[in-house]
Amino acid sequence: MAPSVIIEGPVLLLMGPIGSFFSRLAEYLRMGGVPVWKVSFPLHEFGYSNRERLAYDGAMDDFQNFLIEQIESKGIRHLFMYGDFIDPHRLAIELVQKLNAQPERRHKLDAWVFELGYIRPNYVSLERECCNARSSLNRPAAFYRSLPDVNTIPQRSAKAELRWRKCWKMPTFVLHAFSSYHIIKGPHKLQPRPSYLIAQLHGLIRKYIYQMTERETRRKLRDGRPYILVPLQVASDSQISLGSDYQGMEPFIEELIASFATHGRPADRLAFKHHPRDRGYNHYGRLIDRLARSHGVRDRVLYFHDAPLGPTLKAARAVVTINSTVGLQALYHATPTKVLGRTFYNLPGLSDQQPLAAFWTNPQGQDRSLFERFYNYLIESTQISGNFDGRFPFADTIQISPDLALRPSPGKQPSALQVGRRLLILGRGFATYYLQLLAIAVGARTTARRLLEGSARDVMAGLGVQVHLEQNPLGQGQHPIDRPRISIANHGHPLDVLLIQGYFRECSMTTAANHLRLILPFFRQSAENYGHIHLNHRCPTSRLGGLRRLMRMMQRHGRLFLFPSGSLVTPITERVSGSLYLLARRNKALIIPWILDYNGFHSDEGNLHYRPLAMMRFRLSGPKATIHCREGDPINPLDFSDEQSFCNHISQYYRDHLNPGQIHRNQARAKA
Repeated sequence: MAPSVIIEGPVLLLMGPIGSFFSRLAEYLRMGGVPVWKVSFPLHEFGYSNRERLAYDGAMDDFQNFLIEQIESKGIRHLFMYGDFIDPHRLAIELVQKLNAQPERRHKLDAWVFELGYIRPNYVSLERECCNARSSLNRPAAFYRSLPDVNTIPQRSAKAELRWRKCWKMPTFVLHAFSSYHIIKGPHKLQPRPSYLIAQLHGLIRKYIYQMTERETRRKLRDGRPYILVPLQVASDSQISLGSDYQGMEPFIEELIASFATHGRPADRLAFKHHPRDRGYNHYGRLIDRLARSHGVRDRVLYFHDAPLGPTLKAARAVVTINSTVGLQALYHATPTKVLGRTFYNLPGLSDQQPLAAFWTNPQGQDRSLFERFYNYLIESTQISGNFDGRFPFADTIQISPDLALRPSPGKQPSALQVGRRLLILGRGFATYYLQLLAIAVGARTTARRLLEGSARDVMAGLGVQVHLEQNPLGQGQHPIDRPRISIANHGHPLDVLLIQGYFRECSMTTAANHLRLILPFFRQSAENYGHIHLNHRCPTSRLGGLRRLMRMMQRHGRLFLFPSGSLVTPITERVSGSLYLLARRNKALIIPWILDYNGFHSDEGNLHYRPLAMMRFRLSGPKATIHCREGDPINPLDFSDEQSFCNHISQYYRDHLNPGQIHRNQARAKA
C-alpha cells in the first residue's frame, strides 16, 4: 500500500522540483486524457507547451485572485506542487481550504504536495496539503500505539536505476539563478542565486578533497570508541525555519558543544556530520574547533563531511538532531535519538524525551513495537517507492478516472505538426530500443529490461495511442500477496505486444519476433532477455515447448500475462486455450482478467498484424486512439471441476464484460 490519488478532472501544476519530474507527470496525465495546465512563473521550467502554460509574473498579493480565475474557468479539480513552504504554494493551499469550506461548492479541490522522501534513499513523499513540519504524520503516540501489530518492518526501496534525467537540473538551476522573480523571502532551493552556481562547483570539488583529507577522522569513527553523532542540516531549509527555534546551524552547534562539555561522559566523543547538500555553501570547521577549544573538549569533538551513513549510525552510541530525516534512519537502526526541534517522529516511546543534560549520560532507547507501527504507517500513508530523476510509479500512484480516458472518434486526422511530434516520439522509442540492445551487449540486463519498457511506451505514443489502466481496488485487495497469478486479456490489436511490454510490464508468450524483426533487429533476443517466451505458431512442437517454459516461468516468478485465445483471429469469447487451466491448476494461481476496450482505431488495422511497416504508416497519419484496460475480479481455477467448465466460464465472462461493439468486431474478424 502507498499513497494514491484518483484524478477526476483537470489538473493544475504549480512549481515542481528542479528537473523534469513535473513535465513527466504532465505527460502521464495527458496520455490518460486529463487536461493539464501549468502555472508558469518567470522561474522557467521545461517540458510544457505554450497552450498549457498560464503565465504569472505578478505580486504574491494577487496570486490567489489569479488562481481563483484559473480554477473556475478551467474547472480545475487537482493541484500538485513541490513543497508547501514557498509563497505561491502556501497561498494555493490556503485558497483550496477556503474554497472547500464553501457548502455550495459542487466539487472539492485536492492540493497534493510532493517532497523528498522522509525515508532515504529512493522514496518520494506525497501528502495532501502539507509536508515536513506540517505533515499529517504529526499525531500523538497514542494514535500509533492503537494501530495493528506489524510482523515485518517494510524494507527500504530498491535502487532508482539510471538517473539520467538529472541532466535537466543544471539548465533549470541556471535559469532560476538568473531570475530576479521572488517566490519567497530569503534563500530557497527553488529560488537559487547566481552565487549558488559557484557554491555547487565548490561542493563538487570539496567532495573529492574531503575524501582524502578526512581519512583520519573516518578512521577515528571506526576505532571502537563511543561517539554521539550530530547530523547537521541545510541552514536555509524550511525544516529549520518552520520546525525549530534555531536561526541556522551556529547556535545549534554552540548549544551542543557547551552542554556536551558540561554533562557528557569523558569516554564519549561528539561527531558533527556536515550535510552533503550544504557542502559548497558552508563550512563549520573553524567554529567547531574554536568552541571545542574554549570548552576544553577539542580532543573529543570530530567534524567530517562524508561517510557511509548506515554503518555510521549503527556504530553511534546515540544521535542528536534538530529534525533531520537522519533521525528516522537512526530510529530504524534502533539508535537512541534526541530531537531538539519539532518533527512528527519526536514522540514518547520513539525519541529520547529527557532534558539534553540527562541525555548525554543515559540516552533512552525506543519501544520497538511502537516504532514498527509508526514506520509502517509512515511508509503506507506518505511514501512512494521512486525517485524524481529516476523510476517513478506514476500509474500506481496517480490513477485516472475512466470517465476521463480519451475516446476519440475515427476520422479526425492529425495535423502536420502533430504528425511531426509523433515522429519525434517514435524516433525516441527506436533510439531507446537500440540503447537497450547495447545494454544487453555489455551485460546490463536489468537496465535493458527497463529501457525496453520505455521504448514500448514511446512507440505506442508515437503511433498516436494512449493507454489508460483502471485497476480494481477490490480485486487488488483480494489477491494474496504470496499467491501466483496469471493475468489474461482479450487480444484485439497488433499493438498489444507493446501494451503488455510497456504498461503491464509482465513476461508473456509472443509470436511478435516473427514479424517485428524487420523493423526491430534482434527483437527475439530483446524479448528473451526480458523474460518473454517465443512461440512459432507454424510449428506444433513450439506450443508444447512453450507450455513447459511457461511452467518454469510460473515456478520462478509466480506471475505472467497471456492472451488465452491464442491469436488475433479467434476472439476470447469463442476460444480459450485449455493450457491456461492446466497452467493455473498446476501452480495454484489466480486468474486476473483484464478487459481491453479499443477506441478510435480503424477496423482495417486488425488486418495489418503481420505487416508492421504498413501498420506504422497507417497509425502515424491516423486518428488518436485509446486502449482502456479494466481489471476484473479474480477467478480461482480451483473452483472448477474440469477444463471445459473453466474455459466456458472465461469466454462467458468476456461476453458479459466486453462492450458489444468490441464483440462484433471480434466476430467479424473471426469470420474473415
